[in-house]
Amino acid sequence: MSGDNRMTEGHASGSKTNYSRVQLLIILLTPLIVMVASTALYYSGWLVPDERVNHGELLDPVLSLDDLGLELEVVNPERQWLWIQTAIDCDAACLEEVARQRQIQVALGKYEPRVKRVLLTETTGLDELSGDYPGMSVVNRPAAGYSADFRDRIPVEFGRENFIFVVDPLGNIPLYFTPSNDYKEQLEDMKQLLKLSTIG
Repeated sequence: MSGDNRMTEGHASGSKTNYSRVQLLIILLTPLIVMVASTALYYSGWLVPDERVNHGELLDPVLSLDDLGLELEVVNPERQWLWIQTAIDCDAACLEEVARQRQIQVALGKYEPRVKRVLLTETTGLDELSGDYPGMSVVNRPAAGYSADFRDRIPVEFGRENFIFVVDPLGNIPLYFTPSNDYKEQLEDMKQLLKLSTIG
């Protein structure tokens, strides 16, 4: 009889061990399963809300600061998010856009300190803008210095219509805005991007 008891106890102990292992396996695999499932759902487009749609133009694959002839360490040593306004000739419309971009930056609220602005232009004599608009610098760069890949993928009017290129803290350009994107659209996109980003 004692032998039967030992067998029963051993069987119960083995069952408990197996149950504990199954529980541990479930605990360990659950985050992985959730991550794989959510990623698959996101890229399949199934059950993805319409709010995910961006107003700006997404770049896939991304461009980089190098494509604009800029160096990360020079224009963004603090590793913030950059908005680069391109204007080969900075005329009155360009200056209006500079002011509008400042308004959008301020409207970011708590996210404002994470953003730095750059005006990329061939027009000289605009250094005082850096003092008039906090968080902005002026870089004089010939448009001829932009890469062939950039020129192939970006509409040719980028230099005269004040496009805004969004650059992440690592120097990648995943997104840009055209004049067709109004104040509200750009603000919504940037708030969502900065909310989701853990860098910069």
